[in-house]
Amino acid sequence: MATTDEYVKYDIRFFEEYMHRLDFNEADMNGLRKAAEMGLTQRDRLVELAISKTGKIPMDSTVGQDLADTTDVKTVVSNIRNNDTYRGCWTHSFAVSNIANKNGPLRVVAYNTILDKFHYFFIPKEAYSHCKVLEIIVENFNGIYDGAPTFTGNPKKHRKWWQYEVPSFEEMCYLKPGQVGIRSNILK
Repeated sequence: MATTDEYVKYDIRFFEEYMHRLDFNEADMNGLRKAAEMGLTQRDRLVELAISKTGKIPMDSTVGQDLADTTDVKTVVSNIRNNDTYRGCWTHSFAVSNIANKNGPLRVVAYNTILDKFHYFFIPKEAYSHCKVLEIIVENFNGIYDGAPTFTGNPKKHRKWWQYEVPSFEEMCYLKPGQVGIRSNILK
């Protein structure tokens, strides 16, 4: 659920992207959209249900996982910040938190606020198990002191974690633990 009014607009964006994957009639959709606009919807649960239905994976919201295949679903929204004002270091990234006690891979649905685009990741447990927070950097700048730089929103895909990006929501849903979410290995 949104923690501040500022983030409700992102919850609405998740609603618009994923509600059609669930079986609601138009009247239900209108009521749910109004709830989203009021900040009453929980985008994590919405995406978990959409992944469950699309990938045909039963829900299993127990400690350390959201789905019966041991995967955990994370939804994140990109943010821009000045990490180090002394050096003028700016970062645009997705911060994936609360990952320490997960049972299996992470299915990450990341909303890029600059591009108004979703990115999808399937990250194996062995890749993130040493992390408390997983930060997927979209882009960063150093040596910029007079205001924020001009961020493009275009990721530098050679950076850490981008090797686990998958091209679509559907492909992320179909991956199973043991498969690696690397573009060339999808659906093998």
